[in-house]
Amino acid sequence: YEDVGFGTNNMTLVSLATTAETAPTKGDIVMTYTNGIAGVGGVTAINTDLTAEYSANDGGAWTSMTLVAQGSTGTAAPSFIVSAHDVALATASGTAMRYRIKTLNQGAAKETRIQAVSLGWS
Repeated sequence: YEDVGFGTNNMTLVSLATTAETAPTKGDIVMTYTNGIAGVGGVTAINTDLTAEYSANDGGAWTSMTLVAQGSTGTAAPSFIVSAHDVALATASGTAMRYRIKTLNQGAAKETRIQAVSLGWS
């Protein structure tokens, strides 16, 4: 991915393109993240502080994905799992698949850290 940050503490992660065998009509994403500032009450609100989009034309146009909480891993410093499934492509078709993830509203009390991302399509 490339970090194309757009604010002091906010970031935008854009994946490199992966070529699909045929032009997809739907996309899926699964990712994990943590709330990175220990002992501080900043909690990431999905779809507000953490957003996801995908593109089928190498980032020429993006389709927003509504993330859904899927649970967490562990209790000491949990990673949270979120996903979006069967999101219909709302923009230009193609086969150059990319995701774009944004962390927003970050600062001294909130630091969202992305650990893993998987983009799928059909």
